[in-house]
Amino acid sequence: MSDVRAIHQLVHTLSYGDAISTEVLALQRTLRALGYRSEIFAIGEHQNLRGCSQPYREVLSEEHADIILHYSLGSPLNEIFSSWKHGKKTLVYHNITPAKWFEGVNSRVARDIEAGLIDLPILCSVADAIWADSGFNASEIAALGFHADVLELLVDSARWGLPRSEGVFQDVKRLARLNILHVGRLAPNKCVEDILKAFRFIHHGLERDSKLWLVGIDTDTELYSFSLREMAARLGIGGAVECTGCLTDEGVRAMYEAADAYVCMSEHEGFCLPLIEAMHFGLPVVAYSGGAVAETLGDGGVLVREKRHVELGQLLFDLAQPGDLRDRVVEAGRRRVSHFSEERFRTRVAGLVSRQCVAKKAQGA
Repeated sequence: MSDVRAIHQLVHTLSYGDAISTEVLALQRTLRALGYRSEIFAIGEHQNLRGCSQPYREVLSEEHADIILHYSLGSPLNEIFSSWKHGKKTLVYHNITPAKWFEGVNSRVARDIEAGLIDLPILCSVADAIWADSGFNASEIAALGFHADVLELLVDSARWGLPRSEGVFQDVKRLARLNILHVGRLAPNKCVEDILKAFRFIHHGLERDSKLWLVGIDTDTELYSFSLREMAARLGIGGAVECTGCLTDEGVRAMYEAADAYVCMSEHEGFCLPLIEAMHFGLPVVAYSGGAVAETLGDGGVLVREKRHVELGQLLFDLAQPGDLRDRVVEAGRRRVSHFSEERFRTRVAGLVSRQCVAKKAQGA
């Protein structure tokens, strides 16, 4: 048996391109760089990440290991975490979107959320440490009576180190002169309908040669995405709105680099990783102050507190044009992105893990 300390991660599904899995993979690299054995144990694994994780039950064969659980609703991993006796237990809270957003869209998801809210405080009570992606998420844990340390997400160079898809880039540039982008699941809390209303003003009032690109999946929210398509048709912008579904990282990078401005109208976010990705790729960002958005965006973009669709459309149009306004917002975004560097992430992880080592020694573990 190796004398190297093991810190393993449990995640329900190792997905492709989402914020949780981005952090899981970055955290594994960081832990290994710090000298720990670190594996990922998952129930599901995306085909693009085949071989990056191990079947979740195999963690049960580990006799001496600390574990990190990325909390997920109704997962068998929650029971493994609760009963783990072979080392320290850290719970990572990525936020739970309130059930109200899924009423009338997917009743099963709404029920799962309600059940998950019952499990969360139980898991918090048995955790040796709790990490949260943002101060906003940490405040939700505090409302349950527990303390969470903040470990913010990062701009992952491993994910964005590959070159863009030149085909996707050229398609975007060819299809329209002005391109507005949103990246994220087509879910009700994202309030994409507000983006459609703002874009209608751009398309009909300012620049006919324009497109709105919605990059993201609609798994479990198909009714919502269908309603968005219906709305786009009613607003007379159906032919100018492109729903791409899931893209490769190279494809998403191409979208960031081809677009002229980024917009987010979400009313509930636990962090909102696409904001810093958009800033990283030099896009001016306009975002509504919902959930953790203001905390993540900082002074790196334009934060709005009211959804005045005509004014939003004009603002996005102005930011998409070359000039001083665009340059100043893009530069502010680049400064903000430095806060989410890999170096800061590694330093923060090292500090959190070291603190647990000290606690372990103090307890005679």
